Amino acid sequence: MAEELQQRLVRLKSKMELLLEQGAMLRKQKEDAVQRAESLQQIVDRQRREIHDLKAQLEYLQIASTFAPTREQVEQSRAVLSGLVRDINKCINELTQ
Repeated sequence: MAEELQQRLVRLKSKMELLLEQGAMLRKQKEDAVQRAESLQQIVDRQRREIHDLKAQLEYLQIASTFAPTREQVEQSRAVLSGLVRDINKCINELTQ
C-alpha cells in the first residue's frame, strides 16, 4: 500500500512537472506572439502614415497637373495670341493711316 502510494506520488510529480513545463512554454509563446503583434502593429501604423502621405502627395500632383497646360493647350494659346497681335497691328495701321 505504501509502495503503491509512493508510485502514485511519483507519477503525479512527473505529470505536474510536465504541466509546469508546458505552462512555461505556453507563456513564452504568448509573450513572443504579443511582441510580434506589437511589432506588426508598428509596421502597420508606419505604413498607414506613409499611405496617407502618399495620397496627399498624389492629390497635390493631380491638382498641379490640372493647372499645368499641355503642349496642345500652349500651342492653341500661342495661336490665339498671335492672331490677337495681328488684329492689334491691323488696327494700329488703320488708325495711323
